[in-house]
Amino acid sequence: MSKKHIFIYSFLTFSLIIISLVFFYDYKSKTKLKSINNSKEKNIEMSLSKTDETSNKKNDNSSNDFAESTKIENVNYIAMDAAGNKFEIHAKEGQTDARNYENIFLTEVKAKINLRDSEVITITADSADYNKSTVETFFRNNVQVNYINHKVESDKLHLSFQDKLAIINENVVYMGNNTKMITDNIEIDFGDKNTKIFMNNNDEKVFVKTIY
Repeated sequence: MSKKHIFIYSFLTFSLIIISLVFFYDYKSKTKLKSINNSKEKNIEMSLSKTDETSNKKNDNSSNDFAESTKIENVNYIAMDAAGNKFEIHAKEGQTDARNYENIFLTEVKAKINLRDSEVITITADSADYNKSTVETFFRNNVQVNYINHKVESDKLHLSFQDKLAIINENVVYMGNNTKMITDNIEIDFGDKNTKIFMNNNDEKVFVKTIY
């Protein structure tokens, strides 16, 4: 082989080595760059996930704060209509409804209804739900209604002061005028002074006992 051919062969071999090195270095740089970019994307995703978790926790805390209620001792509310009729309710303790501050849950309740040209009606119960806006009251457990010589005991009583209507139900016992009655329901219209006594089942009868 002549010197000329040797020189050409060596030059081609050296050039091939240089091209291979350049190609390998360029590929390695791109691969490294892509790996770095992927790492940055993962870091961004992790940061976003942490932000979302923090936001959710804040929202959960806000919900908890919203669900909190307020307890009040020695609660007393008074309502009066245009005709001068008055309703007063007192409780040992009250707890507001966190979702509707017009509603308040009362314990150890005593209420008075003062109607014009009528005797005072008193109602006592272990608990009651009272709406400050509508003056609507749901009495529960050990409910007692006293009016002159009349007394009614029951488990529940729904009073609408605006309508002057009381609906008494569940284990209702009436005592007065030498008479004892056991029934399912008593409806009293304080405005018209009418009373309705009836059973849930039409086939059942109201128990009446006269005491001499």
